[in-house]
Amino acid sequence: MNFLTLNSKLEPPDTYIICAFLSIALYNVLELSSTVFVTFKRRKGLYFWSFLAATWGIAIYSIGFILKDFGLANSITYFYVTLIVVGWCMMVTGQSLVLYSRLHLILHSRLILHLVLGMIIVNAIILHIPIIILCFGANSPLYTSFNIPYSVYERIQVAMFFVQESIISGLYVYETSKMLHSERGIIEIHGDAGKRLLLYLILISVTVLVLDVVILVLEFAGRYALQTAIKGFIYSVKLKLEFNILNKLVEFVQRSRNLDSSLIDGSGSRHSWNTQQEEEARAARRHQLTCPLAVFAHRVHRELEISTEKYISRVTHIAKKRSGVSTTAESG
Repeated sequence: MNFLTLNSKLEPPDTYIICAFLSIALYNVLELSSTVFVTFKRRKGLYFWSFLAATWGIAIYSIGFILKDFGLANSITYFYVTLIVVGWCMMVTGQSLVLYSRLHLILHSRLILHLVLGMIIVNAIILHIPIIILCFGANSPLYTSFNIPYSVYERIQVAMFFVQESIISGLYVYETSKMLHSERGIIEIHGDAGKRLLLYLILISVTVLVLDVVILVLEFAGRYALQTAIKGFIYSVKLKLEFNILNKLVEFVQRSRNLDSSLIDGSGSRHSWNTQQEEEARAARRHQLTCPLAVFAHRVHRELEISTEKYISRVTHIAKKRSGVSTTAESG
């Protein structure tokens, strides 16, 4: 028996492809999990928990399909079905919440933000619950009554989730494009670096949309086994791209701080003081306070630094406490 095919009822070429994509997805989960725990010291907030849920959802989803596609749990069908549906819900809705959690940084309309959040919640209810019921039914002894409804509704939910993520990514592209053309502070203060950052953010959002199109095409092409395996891989890639955005934003704020510091130092020099430098220094500080991307980057930077601050504070407190105890003992 070939180890790669095991008890799989799929054709060998499909089996190899599925094995490859699911393996890469699981590797990406390990990489993302270790990276997020090392990077984020403050483990709270919608961004952190939705990112973590989406990441682990990929693992649960992939393991479920490994058990199903390779016939490793034929005697416990409901076990791998549970893994698949739970992982799918975490992976898809988690990804949408990751996108939503940073949308408010560039979109200031509370109405639109509330509508987007409402869309995510409503879609989670009307799409996840029916597909869970149909998925269990399609893998039960009564599967003949559930196969067609499951097949139809699965295509509906994949299309609906595609529309949902397209709307969120589209809002991000639109608002970032507006910032690129109208938020003159970024270009004036940071020059080509600021422009490259905005273009990079747009490129990532467009890439995410293209990846979603791949899932949609495979779904409607009837390649069920392939598209279910590729889903896990694509969602793991999307999360890696999301994390890459964070790294770019951290680099952005570090550059902002260095620029602000150099401008202030230059404007404070007795021999090089001039009005232009003073205005540039003020503009840099004002830009850091008002630019949404800079604000977000500062928040991310603080998330990465807060652990060290707490550690130093705790060590200092313990040292003072021990010093006080020693002094008391010596006095006694």
